[in-house]
Amino acid sequence: PPPPPPPPRQSGSDIINQIAEALPTYVSGSADLHGSNKNYIKGAGDFGSGFGKTYAGKNFYYGIREHGMGGIANGLCYGGIFTPSCATFLVFADYMRATMRIASLAELPVSYILTHDSIGVGEDGPTHQPVETVSGLRVIPNMDVMRPGDYDETAAAYTYSVTKINGPTALILTRQNVPQLDAPKDVKRMGTLKGGYVLKEEKGELTHILIAAGSEVQFAEAAAKELGDGVRVVSMPCMSLFDKQSDEYKESVLPKACTKRVAMEAGVSGLWYKYVGFEGKVLGVDRFGFSAPGDITFRELKMTTKDLVDLAKTL
Repeated sequence: PPPPPPPPRQSGSDIINQIAEALPTYVSGSADLHGSNKNYIKGAGDFGSGFGKTYAGKNFYYGIREHGMGGIANGLCYGGIFTPSCATFLVFADYMRATMRIASLAELPVSYILTHDSIGVGEDGPTHQPVETVSGLRVIPNMDVMRPGDYDETAAAYTYSVTKINGPTALILTRQNVPQLDAPKDVKRMGTLKGGYVLKEEKGELTHILIAAGSEVQFAEAAAKELGDGVRVVSMPCMSLFDKQSDEYKESVLPKACTKRVAMEAGVSGLWYKYVGFEGKVLGVDRFGFSAPGDITFRELKMTTKDLVDLAKTL
């Protein structure tokens, strides 16, 4: 059988190198996690002195210093020449939250590459499984938090992060493999730039809307096939961008007439209620995870197609 499609963090490795080739001022770095974050710019050299490094290098080795990394990225932005990105595991974003907040406040276009984004991290356990972290970043004003679900959404998210000039972008990337979402490439990429879009149109009279982000969009696609022709699937990689769209566009994606809505994300559920309303439901993870392979944590914490189908049927 053909190999499975890569996870978004691996897709990011390909995309970041294309960006670096097209944008000579793009630099990157990691808090001791280049191998896991997959954000190394190939052939660009390492910044510093000694150990083969030079001051022309574009890869920064920050060590386990997330706060310092965030501060340096801000400084590079203030300098006005470079387009910086920096990376760590999502759960460690709290260590540099103050510098991320400053980037948002000061309108600095830093890109944060935050991988290993949910309970799917698996065996590392609840200390490394972010459940509240994505929502915690989404509430920072002027911070666009993008959680793509496949290669095309990831490509669009990266592109957005280096073209936004008035604030930072957090790229939330999944560790585990995910399938390519079933829609034309242009639909996914343009839809991601609007924050949310109709991934799968209903084939009959609209009865339900399933909304998801990141690695959970695949479950919404699969659930729609089981639930029938009246189900629409909406991918919502970036809430803040979707919220900025025109009322007409938002109505075209989430028509008010359809109140049978379920949102799904492997994280805390609170922010999703603005899209499902009082009559809708959210399938989330409002607790800490546990140490087990990712597929087991998803199953035990009810992040599966079956659980989404069962919840939709209660509406």
